[in-house]
This record gives sequence, structure tokens and C-alpha cells, in this order.
Amino acid sequence: MSRKHLLVHTLFVQNYQRSNFLVLHITFLDTSRTITEPITQQPQNPSHNNHRTRMKKINILHLTTAFVVGGAEKVILDLMLHLDKERYNPSVVALAKFDDMLGEYLSYGFKAEKMDMAKTPSEFFRVFRYLDNYIKENEIDIIHAHLFHPLPFATFLKLKNPGLKLVFTSHNTDIGGKFAVTFTRLLKNLRDTDIVFSEDMITPMYKQGAQVIANGVNIEKFKEKAEKNTPFTFLSVGTIRAQKNQIFLVECAKQLKAKGYNFVIDIAGGGEENRALINEIKQAIIDQDVQDCVRMLGARSDIPDLLKTAHCMVLPSHYEGLPIVLLEAGAAQLPVISTPVGAIPTLIDDSNGYLATIDNFIETMDNVYSHYDEAKQKGKALSEKINQSYSIDSMAEAHGKLYTSLLES
Repeated sequence: MSRKHLLVHTLFVQNYQRSNFLVLHITFLDTSRTITEPITQQPQNPSHNNHRTRMKKINILHLTTAFVVGGAEKVILDLMLHLDKERYNPSVVALAKFDDMLGEYLSYGFKAEKMDMAKTPSEFFRVFRYLDNYIKENEIDIIHAHLFHPLPFATFLKLKNPGLKLVFTSHNTDIGGKFAVTFTRLLKNLRDTDIVFSEDMITPMYKQGAQVIANGVNIEKFKEKAEKNTPFTFLSVGTIRAQKNQIFLVECAKQLKAKGYNFVIDIAGGGEENRALINEIKQAIIDQDVQDCVRMLGARSDIPDLLKTAHCMVLPSHYEGLPIVLLEAGAAQLPVISTPVGAIPTLIDDSNGYLATIDNFIETMDNVYSHYDEAKQKGKALSEKINQSYSIDSMAEAHGKLYTSLLES
């Protein structure tokens, strides 16, 4: 079969935020490639030639949606921190205005910036032109797109700079709807490789031979013990969004409170882009009369401390990839209750945690509360698994080998 080529007819932006997406009208031809303005292919940048003989560091641009306090953003930071500094030079750019974690990246001396992208076509082209110049000025060798929204930018940047290597990590099984899946599948041949967290995540939208690299966690952060809270504390950590299903925990609290249990459910996570949902959860807490046992903590920078002092992690998500917070909970020996979505069943099983559907989630929380000694044993078993297979160093090493191999191929 002849190579598919891309003709770009129209490009515009529709409600660009995490919950929305870029809409592109694209047609594939099996004839010679024609690309209309403003996305025009340029001659290959000489800086991308003859990588095997170059001795300079490999320049990697991580492109993400926003600097919110989320799993993907924490993974990017940990990856940048643990890559071999003598071999790799990582930087990061976020598309949206949210900057919860920007200061943390800058505090480590990384080059990090945000585009404050608005919801207009002109803004798309402004950001595209900026990124194109960024790639040339910084001699970027590899662009690593995280989550779906950066992927269209990275794809067209690859077309404009054919010597650029393109890596994509979706971080989720649900990447944002039918358009996102179609775009990702149809243009997969323009990417050099995709990264998934487990074999179970691989679908036709990913490139053949997608690399399986599990998330990792900095285990050292969680070794120090801390005294547990009073009362019994269920902890939820994650950006407030419909995917995470935090509002369901209000109903959990209502039913557990009716049984006379002494507990709290702490919900830690930012999400100013989803202010309406945050307000909905706060109103539900009032409506269900559980103000005394559900606490909205907002965005927090002390997640390790929260994990060490809680009794149980709860994750009632509708879909996930491999949440970094579950690895962190395991490193802290915290019992985990999670829905069996995404790659989570490759980490959690009956021996080291609790997989529960929404229908039996409350019953499982009741079980952990009532039989906590058994739950603690599962938490220890999960900790052993994290130590053996999910270290941040092994994740960074795998990424480093992949980056190097792309430039040697």
C-alpha cells in the first residue's frame, strides 16, 4: 500500500480546553503530498542530520496541555528530573493558562513556559508559529506530546520539520472522544512511536509496536512513616473533573454516615478549569448533609504527607491510564480501592488491593473500614510490588533508551 499523504483543507479551533478539542478537516491522498498554507513543509533542519555522530545532548521538548496538578504533569516532571542530565536536555511547554505546577518545574531549573492559548483560530496559529520557532532556536531533536490536545500541534510540527522525532503518550484509555481517536489513528504513521502503560491499553489508534513503559514513582518520598489521622480517613487525589468521579464520593459518605461510622473523605485536587463541577460537588455535600465528613482540600503540594496520614486511597474513576497516585499510595503502603479501568488491573488485584465497580464501591469502603488489619496487609503487598516494578529510575531509563534509539534509527 502506498504511503498516505495529508492535504490540510481547513483548520480551526473549537472551545479549546481540556474538555474540548481542536477540530481539523483532513483528507488523505495516495498521490504526492500537497500541504496548503499555513502548514507548509520546510527543508529538513540541518541540526537534525547525522544524529549518530553528534556528541551533544539530546534536546527533548515535552508538550502538554496545562501545568495543573495532575498525574500526567507529575510524570513529566519526574521524568525530566530522573533522565541522565549528561545525555538529555528536557524542556516543557504547556498550551493552556493554568500554572499550578509551573513554579515547581522552574524551581528545578528547567526551561518551562505556558502559552495562555485562547479559543480562537488565530491563537492556534500564534502558538504553532511560536513552537515552530522554539524547535529551531533550541535545536529540538524530539517532541514528546502528552495527552491529546498537544498532539495536533506536534503532528503538524513534525510535518513542518521532518527531521523531528515525535513521541506520543496518551496517559488515558479515553483520550477525548471520537474525533480525538480518529485523528490519533489516521495520523499515527506520522509519529515515530507511541507509549502506553500496559499491553491492555493498545488499540488500533496506536502505532504498531507501541512501547509499553509503565509509570514510575519516586519511592524515597514515601519511606518515612507518619502517624495516621483521626478519624479514619479515605483520601481521593486528582484534578477535579468528571472522569475522576469525585462527586460519587458524596453519596459514599452519605451511606457510610448512616451506618454511624466515624470517618472523613478528603478530596484533594485543583481544577479551576472545571469550576462548575467543583461548585456542584460542594453543593452536593450540603444537600446530602455530609459537611462533617467530606472535605474539599483544593490543590495540594503535600501529597506524600496526605498519603502517609490517610487510611485508604479511593479512586472511583470512569476511565484512567495508570494513575501515578496509585503508585504513590502503594509506595506509602496505603490500601487502595479503585475501579478496574485502564491499566489499573495490571497493578491492583485481590492480593494487594481492592478492585470495585461503582455498584459495589461503597460496600468495599465499608469492608476496608470494618476489617482494616486485612486492608493494611494488602497495602504492604502493593508496596512490595511498587518497589520491584514501578520505580521512577526504571521508567526514566526506559524513556532514555527509547529517545536514544529514535535518533540512532
